[in-house]
Amino acid sequence: MVLRRPDTRLAGLSVILIVALTACGSDPPAERQSAESQSAERQSAERQYDGRLTGGATASTASARAAVARELVPPAELPLALAVPLDNLPPVTAASASPALIASYPPSDECAKIPGFAAFRVTLFAAVAKRDAAALAALADPAVNLDFGGGSGPDELRKRLESTPALWGELAALEGLGCAEDGGVVTLPWIFSRMPDPLDPYTALLVTGKGVPLRAKPATDAKELAKLDWTLVEATKTPEAGAFREVNSGKLRGYVETARLRSVIGYRLIADRQNDEWKVTAFVAGD
Repeated sequence: MVLRRPDTRLAGLSVILIVALTACGSDPPAERQSAESQSAERQSAERQYDGRLTGGATASTASARAAVARELVPPAELPLALAVPLDNLPPVTAASASPALIASYPPSDECAKIPGFAAFRVTLFAAVAKRDAAALAALADPAVNLDFGGGSGPDELRKRLESTPALWGELAALEGLGCAEDGGVVTLPWIFSRMPDPLDPYTALLVTGKGVPLRAKPATDAKELAKLDWTLVEATKTPEAGAFREVNSGKLRGYVETARLRSVIGYRLIADRQNDEWKVTAFVAGD
């Protein structure tokens, strides 16, 4: 950083200002006379300084001006942090200039140590792996909620699993998405209960995995803008059929493979413990 000496003209103006304020004071006669004497000396030095500016100053004139400046203008001290030469400042790197992304939310398991839940989870996903609708329905609460329109009950759950094979895929995906626990109630996936408030749940999407490319165009060979690790992104458009979706990940906007995105209000499974037995109390999507 280049440090410049204080402008001597500014110091001269400071002298004039102080002289004026002294003349306007209401000091006693003796003090006023002393002040007027000092003012006269300073004005003389100021006239000599003005002569310097016009080319007529001598060495003694400069010395008198410097003495007045030292008396009236305290030296300016810059913080050490500002006294670094510009040539020594570190260059701006691509990493430091890149836009910040919305935070990463890898799945977390808060439920592993809850009494009885580990065994229940093993039984649950064993039934999913076998696509055994009857076994899964047996794990459901009598009033298990299946939608927001009144659908409920173990029998209805079994019928839906048998008639809509895609539901097995939704259930199987939950096994690797963590588990949240709130007052004895567990929720799979973890992100549903831990999504940050600022995001809109209707547009928020979770990138499922590490190193998922965010591309400039909806194509597998398009330029890679960034790698996303379990990042929460926001959809920029309503869902469309296609291999890619346009998303906003902080300050970057691009395309992610649809297969690597999951709505935070997609299917989730909720369970709690009733009479020492774990039961599925909800398997729903939406909000």
